[in-house]
Formats: sequence, structure tokens, C-alpha cells
Amino acid sequence: MNKQKYHLITLASWEDRFSEGTMRICEQYSIASISLFYIDQYSHWSSENRSTVKQFAAERELLVNEIELPFSLPSKVWLNAVVPTLDSLSHEDEILVDVSTMPREVIWQVFWMLGRSTRPINYVYHRPVGYSEWLSRDPGKPRMAYKMSGLSKLNCRTALVVLAGYDVDRVKHLVQTFEPAVTLLGLQKDSVDPQNPHKMKEQREAFEKEQSVRLFEVDAYAEDHGVLAVQAALSPFTDTHNVLMTSMGPKLSAIALFKMHWKDETLGLVYLPANEFNRDYSHGIGESVYGRFSTRTEGMA
Repeated sequence: MNKQKYHLITLASWEDRFSEGTMRICEQYSIASISLFYIDQYSHWSSENRSTVKQFAAERELLVNEIELPFSLPSKVWLNAVVPTLDSLSHEDEILVDVSTMPREVIWQVFWMLGRSTRPINYVYHRPVGYSEWLSRDPGKPRMAYKMSGLSKLNCRTALVVLAGYDVDRVKHLVQTFEPAVTLLGLQKDSVDPQNPHKMKEQREAFEKEQSVRLFEVDAYAEDHGVLAVQAALSPFTDTHNVLMTSMGPKLSAIALFKMHWKDETLGLVYLPANEFNRDYSHGIGESVYGRFSTRTEGMA
């Protein structure tokens, strides 16, 4: 076990990998305390797992701070939850953020806030053992990430970067909303999910004949989570277009986009909420992928 004291930041889910992942982390790291976020409209779904985790923590005398997020109001999430919670953390402990079941918008907010301290920020993503056919449906209105919307160039058109997931209609919804001059659509190269090749083929077939869409491959499970692949696809447009980026593929790709924004704040981040989620989206817990986010003080990795 790593003897350095850590503060764990996680977001409660009904998925196995939230509760089992927390237990795995506590076995591998010396956890001193836990910030446990949960989303208000899904509190009934996550209730049983939250109780399991709190009982597990109590048996080990770990302090748990449970924080509700009014998820449809990102400014309140920021001002009333993320900022006061993370401002209050001890500077003696390192940070470990479990992004496995954390919405991308919350990942970006947590990283943005923590990135302005001098402490190291470590993260973990637990893959599930398997997935069901679909994750979410009925996309809502896309929204610019709070404090991370980028800086617009006057009289320039938009380049939209989309790291694709399994839902073709969600990509179409984004394109219709922003009407970009060019869409750079990143297709995930590999996954533990056997559906991935078929789903990426669907994305390719839906967009390969669109003149304004450029396809490229990206691997969220690579060491850089796809940063270099996205940068290569985007490089012809960074000086001439306003750039918006969103992740709908593997969760680690959201970290790749955040690192790009962190290095260049003109690049805007977009979050696409969904109005319906599949409660049986995943099952079990598989491999854990660990990484480290370099803060502004340390410089970009």
C-alpha cells in the first residue's frame, strides 16, 4: 500500500464500479478522507451504493463529506459545491480523483479548481467488465463548460472537435446546434467493449460522406489519452477557427481535452447533457487506469 495520505474525490453512481472502485482504492492507497459528490436527480439511484461506501468508510474511520450537486445548474454546482468543498481540503494530503462515474462537466470543474494549487493531482478510471447496448438517450441542450468556454476570435468560423461515443444522433445534435465550418470526429481505436468496432463503423458510415466532417482515430487508453491525435487533427484550424471540443467516448478522453484547454484556454469545452440514462449501462469492475495531472505550477506533462 502507498503510505502517502490521499484525499479521494469521487461521484456516486448506481454502477458497480463506484462502490467496488472505492473499496479497491482504499485497499491500494492510504485514504485519509473522501469528498463524495452525488447528482440530485439521480440520488435515489445512487442511494444504496452511497450507503455501502459510507458504511465501508465508517468501519475504517474515514471522514466522508457528502455533497449534492444541482446538476442542471452548473453555476450553482461550481459556486455552492465544487469551490467550497475543494477550498476546504487539507494541503497536507495528495489528491486522487476517481473519474469513473463522474460526468465530464464535473471532471472539468474539479480539475480546473484543483489545477490552481501546487499539489499533485492523481486520477483513476475503472473500466467496467462489460457494457449494455446503450448509455443515454434524448440529448439536451449543449452547454459551454463553466469558466472553460474558450476565447472567441472575431469574424472566425467554428471548428468542432467531437470524440465520438456510441450514439450517432448525439453527434448530429451537436453539429446542428453549433453549425461548425468543420467537424473533426475522433473515432475510438480500441476498447474492452466488443461493441466498439461496430459502433465506430456506424459513426464512420454516418459521416464519411459529409464534406465538412473529417474523421480521425484516437485512443483514450493511450498514455496521453489521445492528446497528440487530437492536436494533429486540429492543428490546421487552431489559428483560423474558434475551437469547441467535447468528449462522448471513453471517459479518459475528457481528460485529454481538459489538458488541451489547460494549455490553451482559447479552446472551449462543451458538455452535452442527456435526459435519459440506462441504469444497467455497465456491470462489474475491470482494469483500473491511473494517471497524474500536472498543475499550472508544475507545468504541462
